[in-house]
Amino acid sequence: MRKTGAVTVFLLVVSLALVTVASAEDDGWLRPKTEDDALIWGRRDGLIFGLPSPGGLRGPRGLIRVGVLGEDGEPELINFIAIEPVVKGAGRRASRMAFSELEMSTLDPRQRGKRLWTDDWAGELTTLPAKPEPIQQLSVRIDVERFTANGAHVFVTARMSSDRPHELELIVHHHDDSAPIEELTVTATMGNYERLRRLWLRDRLVDSRELYAGYTGDGFIDRENYPRDEMLTYGDGDALVLATTNEEEPASVKVSAKPWWTYKSIKLTQYWRVPAWHIQPDLRVKVNGRRVYWNSTDPIPGGPSFENFEVRQRYVPDQVFIFGLTPTSPRDFVPAIPRLASRTQER
Repeated sequence: MRKTGAVTVFLLVVSLALVTVASAEDDGWLRPKTEDDALIWGRRDGLIFGLPSPGGLRGPRGLIRVGVLGEDGEPELINFIAIEPVVKGAGRRASRMAFSELEMSTLDPRQRGKRLWTDDWAGELTTLPAKPEPIQQLSVRIDVERFTANGAHVFVTARMSSDRPHELELIVHHHDDSAPIEELTVTATMGNYERLRRLWLRDRLVDSRELYAGYTGDGFIDRENYPRDEMLTYGDGDALVLATTNEEEPASVKVSAKPWWTYKSIKLTQYWRVPAWHIQPDLRVKVNGRRVYWNSTDPIPGGPSFENFEVRQRYVPDQVFIFGLTPTSPRDFVPAIPRLASRTQER
C-alpha cells in the first residue's frame, strides 16, 4: 500500500509539474485549445490573427483576419489581409493577378473566396535562447486553395515573437506545381474601417483627402506607387511605411447607414516593414482609396480614406513581409523613426 501510495503521489506531482509548464509556455499567447475552437492566434499584449472559422473573427472567405484584444478581453477585428499572387507572363500585371477573397472556390462550390486552412490548429510554439529572457515564437502554416485565374499555388507561414508582440510576420512560399510567380503580395484590405488617411513616407505625409480631392465616383481611386527611396528606413536598414487615421478617437464616429462599419477599437498605427535582407530593387508602396464604403454609395465620414495598403516587390521564395498594429503613434516609436514628416504637415 505504501509503495502504491508513493507511486500515486509521484505521478500526481509529475502531472502538476507538466500542467505548470504548459501554462507557463502559453503565458501571453492566445491560440486554440482544441481543434473545434475558433482559429485565432496571437499575443494578449499585442496583435492577434485568425482564419475563417466558426466563432472566429467575422469577415469574408479568403482573408486572414488581423486585430487586437479589447478592454473586455474579446477579439476585435481591425483589418483583413488578402493573398494576391501575380504570375509571370505576357500582358498587363492585372491580367496575371488573382485575388484570394474574390475568386470562386473550387473546393467549396458556389462559395466566393479561396479556402484558407491549417492542419496545425494549435500552431508550433518554440523557445529561442536569448537574454535577458528567452524569446518564444508561434508559427502557423496557412494553406491556400489553388488559384484558378492564374494557376498560382501558394501558402503562407504566419509567425509572431514574444519580444515583438505588435508584429505579424508573413512568410510567402509556392508549391512546386504552381505557375511561376512574379510577385506574391499580401495586402491589408480594409483601411476604411479605421479611416486611414495619413501615409507616412520619408520626409512627408500623403493625405488621402488631398490625394483624392475632387473624386466623385463610387469605385476605387488608384494613384501612383511610392518606390523604395520614398519609404522610411528603420532599424538595420528595414524598409518601413505607416498608415494612420487623422482622427483622435475613431471609435466615437458612428456610421448610422452601415453600422458594421462603425469602428469599435482604439486608435492604432498600421504599418508594413520589410527586413533589409528581404528587400528587392523594385520594392514599392501601393495604396488605393475610396470615397464611399465598399459595395455602397454611403460616403465615408470625414472624406476619402485609404482602403488597400500594401508593399509589392519581385517574388523570392520564403521572403518576409511584416504587418504591424500598435497603439504607439509614429512619432513615439522607440527607437525613433528617422526622417518623419514635419509636424506642420499634420492636420
